[in-house]
Amino acid sequence: MWKDQTQTPYIPLYFFMPAVQFIFDPDGYIVDINDFAISALGYKRDELIGASLSIIVHQEDQLRLKQQVQLILTHPTDTAHTLELRMVTKSGDVLFMQMRIGKRQSDHGNMLFLASCYNMAEETYAKQLLAKQKHILELVAEYTPLEEILTELVQSVEEIRPYIACSILLLANEDDNRLYHGAAPSLPHAYVDAINGLEIGPCAGSCGTAAYRKELVIVNDIEHDPLWENYRHLALPHGLRACWSIPIFSSNGNVLGTFAIYHDQPCEPQDEDIDLIYTFSSLAGIAIEHEKMKQALQENRQIYESLFHYNPDAVFSLYLDGSFFAANEACSVISGYSRDTLLAMKIYDLIVEEDVPKAIKAFRDTVKGHSCHIELRIRHQSGSRRYVSVTSIPIFVNKKIIGVSCIAKDVTERTEQNEQIRYMAYYDSLTGLPNRRRLQELVGDVLLKAKERKNLGAILYMDLDGFKYINDSLGHRTGDQVLKKVAERLQEKVNHRGTVAYMSGDEFIILLSPIARNEEAVRTAEEILAAFTEPFRVGPRELFLTCSIGIAFFPDQNDDVDTIISYADIATNEAKRKGKNGYYIYDESLLRQRLPNIFLLNDLHYAVKRKMKQLHVVYQPIVDIQQKKLSAMETLIRWRHPNKGMIAPNKFIPLAEETGLIVPIGEWTVRQACRQHERWRKQGLPPIRIAVNVSVKELHDQRFAARIEEILAETNMDPAWLELEITENIAIYNEVTILNNLRRLKEIGVRLAIDDFGTGYSSLAYLKQLAIDTVKIDRSFIADCPHSYYGSVITNTIISLAHHLGMNVVAEGVERTEQLSYLCEKGCQEAQGYLFRPPVPAAEATDLLRNGIVHI
Repeated sequence: MWKDQTQTPYIPLYFFMPAVQFIFDPDGYIVDINDFAISALGYKRDELIGASLSIIVHQEDQLRLKQQVQLILTHPTDTAHTLELRMVTKSGDVLFMQMRIGKRQSDHGNMLFLASCYNMAEETYAKQLLAKQKHILELVAEYTPLEEILTELVQSVEEIRPYIACSILLLANEDDNRLYHGAAPSLPHAYVDAINGLEIGPCAGSCGTAAYRKELVIVNDIEHDPLWENYRHLALPHGLRACWSIPIFSSNGNVLGTFAIYHDQPCEPQDEDIDLIYTFSSLAGIAIEHEKMKQALQENRQIYESLFHYNPDAVFSLYLDGSFFAANEACSVISGYSRDTLLAMKIYDLIVEEDVPKAIKAFRDTVKGHSCHIELRIRHQSGSRRYVSVTSIPIFVNKKIIGVSCIAKDVTERTEQNEQIRYMAYYDSLTGLPNRRRLQELVGDVLLKAKERKNLGAILYMDLDGFKYINDSLGHRTGDQVLKKVAERLQEKVNHRGTVAYMSGDEFIILLSPIARNEEAVRTAEEILAAFTEPFRVGPRELFLTCSIGIAFFPDQNDDVDTIISYADIATNEAKRKGKNGYYIYDESLLRQRLPNIFLLNDLHYAVKRKMKQLHVVYQPIVDIQQKKLSAMETLIRWRHPNKGMIAPNKFIPLAEETGLIVPIGEWTVRQACRQHERWRKQGLPPIRIAVNVSVKELHDQRFAARIEEILAETNMDPAWLELEITENIAIYNEVTILNNLRRLKEIGVRLAIDDFGTGYSSLAYLKQLAIDTVKIDRSFIADCPHSYYGSVITNTIISLAHHLGMNVVAEGVERTEQLSYLCEKGCQEAQGYLFRPPVPAAEATDLLRNGIVHI
């Protein structure tokens, strides 16, 4: 080390410049130093002359300086060398310097080094700040955990400003009103725990107030500032004396938390401090918001994956060419193919060929940006078919459709059940043919097409001749087998030329369309008649049948479904009238024969429309012939026409049945009967059954039973005294609506009676199935009793059957005393007829109830 103050010729030149300059020897000892350096470093001259460079050079940069000096010594030229390092003042502050070093020889020949240092504080600070920002943003981009990012951010600020401590507090969610610990590596743990969950408010320290005000809050002296009144006892014991805090904002201006700087002495922030606060609070906002977006993305991804992988329905995605690029496990279940196999297929490979066109249309519509829903069939790997309900939506990426996403539900079971229900609703269970309802739909479609395309078609209405005799003599089981055989033969003859339908009873319809000429329909009718010349084998028997066929053409005559069928029906009746076993073509002359009925029907419409003022009811007594007393009244309807006088029931009741007018007429009749029964009760007369006839058309109405309930409630009548009479052939309908109505009537206590028993088409099982209370023997069997063997046997059988089934028996049409005697002898319980009294008005019926029937 040089002990003397070596003077060199360069000292006057360099030592008076405004820069830190000093001379040192190869061993690293200071030989001389200028006044600017002494002032900048805070030392006295004698403290530095002869001292080691380590006193003013940062410890981490000393080795680098030593290496640089060795390099200069070995360098052949006197070129100056430059390096950046940190110098340390006497007070410990760090100065960022750019040092320029050159070697010189003293007058004594000794090697010396002249160092000129320029302060790089601002440039270094800017570089350091940018480097820290870049590092933090890189951590964010690398999806580093938020806790690590915030800790690194705080430590970066503390590294830039060594004498401070920083903290970040976070808001749990937008609805919360508290701040929770985020990062504070240099603050005492006890203090961090104490302020964890800090409530946001107008006087909640620096951080709680900053979040409340949404602005920078500077507290220079925690001990005396009123914002810290309730919190200074937490900070002061840990040596925290000043705190500056700013809210951390999201991109849309919501508060996410706070960033704070603490000092151990009361002080005001410098400009650099304010820059740091704003810069790093913004970085914290980016990191926190990025974390929230990452969490939301993860949640959405997990939700999607749950919906995708665990969805019981098949979820899959398709490229624009229809090939799979994603498929969940349910896709394998519904198709039978593994997911790997599906991913090598196109959707059209699975779809049944007939459904491919509508699948393509739906796919193209979806690719255009529309969601679609279709039902189609796919081929299972096992070879079976599956019905699927598919909803498709477009997949958008950067506002461009890159594929289609689909959800497919297996609806095979539902579809098959619906098809079964539809089959039951539209096809006859006995013959397997389309029923009346289905036929009307078919005829409607055909008529529409015939009108559009100007095609010709025909309805062949066929009625079996004498089928009733088969039912009556061989039983309904045999009759059912005959109907099945007839259906098979008709289908065989008609084949693809048309549709065979079963109407009811012994009636069939053949729909032919299109046909080139009327002769085609005539030829078909002739072929059917010829086919009936061969017997029908049923079990061991061969049965011969004939049929009558009515033909009506369309659309020449009418394009209304019911009308064209009715024309064919009229023609059938004409074929029967002309001797049966033939066909008849409808013409307008048949309609003219029916015109009187049409006019009468028109008048009946007016009668109904005018609140039934032309209609009235009469009552025919039903007598208990065993106990010789009046037991019931049957309610009958009469029509007094304003011009034609009394109209016989057999004239207008069928018209009402055909047109549906029987429904309002029937309801009116029941109401009149119930009201009269209530009048009799109020007059003190003993209660008796009151019977009312009910039409099949009424029972077809789903609310029929409900309306009867309403009438009973309205008239205050006990349901047990009301007996509704239904015709025996109601059983052939066997429709759910009818059966439901009858069951409901029984549930509320209304009695049911079978009228004209023995003349219909039902099996005896329906007596029990419908829970019948009364059987009324048709007058045709009573008329020849007791002289007719046939009538007597049937009458006796019905009486015996009813007794065994626990049912009441009423004989209709009793007009002679010998009939009465016979019925009494056979155990018939009740009878009605002109022998006792014809139908009478209400007043006369009232007298009968008071006085009884004298000549019983």
